[in-house]
Amino acid sequence: MKSLNWHPKVIEDYLVTWHKFQNTRDTVRVYLKKYFTTIDITPTEYHKRSKKKIENDIQKYVELIENEPVKTQNTALSIIKKYLERKKVDVPSVRWEEWRMRNGLKRNASTVKKATPTANDIKKILAYSNIKSRSLFTFCAASGARIDEALGLTFDDIDLEKREVDILEDIAKDHIPRYSFFTPEAKEQIELWLPEREKMLQSRYKKSKYLRDKLVKIGYRVERIEKQPGFFTWKIYNQDKELSKKEIINLDNRIWPFDYVNAHRMWIGMLEKAGDPYNKKDKNPKLQSEKYLYNIHCLRRFWITELPADRMNPEAVNYIGGHMSLLDRDYKNFEAERWRRLFKEDYDNHMGCICIFESSPGTTERIDDLEARNKELERKIESYRDDMLNMLTKQYKEKKEG
Repeated sequence: MKSLNWHPKVIEDYLVTWHKFQNTRDTVRVYLKKYFTTIDITPTEYHKRSKKKIENDIQKYVELIENEPVKTQNTALSIIKKYLERKKVDVPSVRWEEWRMRNGLKRNASTVKKATPTANDIKKILAYSNIKSRSLFTFCAASGARIDEALGLTFDDIDLEKREVDILEDIAKDHIPRYSFFTPEAKEQIELWLPEREKMLQSRYKKSKYLRDKLVKIGYRVERIEKQPGFFTWKIYNQDKELSKKEIINLDNRIWPFDYVNAHRMWIGMLEKAGDPYNKKDKNPKLQSEKYLYNIHCLRRFWITELPADRMNPEAVNYIGGHMSLLDRDYKNFEAERWRRLFKEDYDNHMGCICIFESSPGTTERIDDLEARNKELERKIESYRDDMLNMLTKQYKEKKEG
């Protein structure tokens, strides 16, 4: 492709939107330009192509770079994959794996050591939480939701009574929507959080950058005003009418109206207060910075480890956990409501293993039932033993008399 046919503005808009640091933008720009020039098409034309043609383009590119260094190939495919995901182009994960296998590429092994907590570990960490952080992290451990997914949830996405949550396309990883469930204790924590959430919004309703950015995108006018030197406030207008405090608060329907930075800061604070071993870090010199072994993602690792260990159906775990490439069938389109009901029943039968503070409803009853059965078995064994002794005694006497 000639350089005149290259449209950098399309790429520059993407880089500014998704990458904060200039060094990252420069790197991504190089790989994207190489991709589009190699397959000989402009980004504008490319976005109009069908899914099948896009997959053929990637196949062509994979074949053309097969002799380049492994690291270069891995980086190129990762950048292209993320670019397509953000442009809402759905290329199945299994296809990316096939292309990597075709060129003999292996997944880059994580150099960060990670710890998987037990329910008791999480309980010790959450001992230093407030209701704001405890409700969020208990929900993540109970639902398997990633932290970014949980922070993007609104009250329209969650059913507290049924203990069900829909993780929609715009917040789900790889933009693949799914549903999940959560425990009664997670429900209780959310209910306790709601009045505190209202208090927080009452005092911080104009300080939310997320809300201001959202309102600007949908056509509201946000004005920054300096009340005193160095002290600013915000006014929000809809068609030249200034919104009231109540109107602004009602526009933020998120369950947890704060961002990842805030959540991460809370998690690290709890790890430090919990002390050894929870505040230990991986001091690998290859890492740019020290990473905590019990990072915030360990809540999801706890969920995805404990349920299969408790013999929950692996298909259910993979589906509600978002591991679609591991499924044997497409549950989303195959009797969706039936499978949702079955997965919920399976989850409820095993959720005791992911409860942090208390046993799930029904666990006590099941334990009592098992104890009763055990006593009945012991009684029967004792009876069989007495019958056997009586029979042997009788046979011995008959033999002796005979």
